[in-house]
Amino acid sequence: MCKSWLLSAFSVLIVLTVAVALYALGVTPGHVAVTAPFLLVVVLIAAVWGREAAVVASLASALLFNYLIIPPANTFSVPTADEGFLILSLLSVALIVGTWKDRTLRVERQVRELAASEKLQKILLDTISHDFKTPLTAIVGSLSSLAVEGHRLNDYDRKELIETAYQQATWLNKLISDVLEMTRLEAGTARLRREPASISDLVRQAQSQVREMIGERPSRIDIPPDLPPMAMDTVLMSHALANVLENAAKYSAPDAPIDVVAQATDGHVVLAVSDWGIGVPADDLGRIFEKFYRRHHVKGFARPADGTGLGLAIAKGIVEAHGGRIWAERRSEGGVTVRLRLPLEIK
Repeated sequence: MCKSWLLSAFSVLIVLTVAVALYALGVTPGHVAVTAPFLLVVVLIAAVWGREAAVVASLASALLFNYLIIPPANTFSVPTADEGFLILSLLSVALIVGTWKDRTLRVERQVRELAASEKLQKILLDTISHDFKTPLTAIVGSLSSLAVEGHRLNDYDRKELIETAYQQATWLNKLISDVLEMTRLEAGTARLRREPASISDLVRQAQSQVREMIGERPSRIDIPPDLPPMAMDTVLMSHALANVLENAAKYSAPDAPIDVVAQATDGHVVLAVSDWGIGVPADDLGRIFEKFYRRHHVKGFARPADGTGLGLAIAKGIVEAHGGRIWAERRSEGGVTVRLRLPLEIK
């Protein structure tokens, strides 16, 4: 909306400049060049900025033509038949050329969206074929060994194979869930069920989802007791926060703390999740929320960068669906702080 008004204002300014120039040159209504500049300006505006700005330029042209060019100058007069024809001509040009421009832009946008969708599908298929292969291979291998050699194995070996199959199946289930969740967010089919909920409960739910990943590492939870409840879909938002916590644990040492701090400001709640991990290069701070982006693993940290690289992208989609914003900052002490800014009330 703001851009539309800005383009309309620029259109009026351009038409005003042309009208003042013609007035200064003393061009009379009977001169052949009097209408050509207005027509040219409307065509150019329609071809560059579209129909709405061109219609505004047409109406401005008619008013300024009447005020500055038609005698007596510097006053409005009753439009003549010729002026009516000029207005209709300008509006016709604005509508025809502007509609063509708008349709062209719409087709270009659809082509870009289709290309992006096809690229996403290709990346998704590549990711599935690569990242799903590892747990599937482990599951098939473990179960095949149990089926073929089970009678020869002792209890310890059988238990180890079963645990391997279970762990890999659990991880595979998470990969599938992430892919499905990202697909729903991309398609806009994820529906929010907002209810008032406390930030403390939200943090506890998120922590419980990643308890195995976080382990016994020390954590600092700082949530003011007077923090007001927030209208949110607790299931989705706890999933988003859990993804942020999991990412912090994944790229930090097993004994490194993870801090969660909340505060209310300007009708919003800001949740900050800070880790003491490997950090992110400054150029990649915006990229960590892109689909399929993964940082390289550093020896000594919690686990390699496995998964689909969708965790933070899903968190971003859920936060933005709530009308919020999520971003990352580098910490001077090392590590990263991810901030989630969410409105307290539904707008």
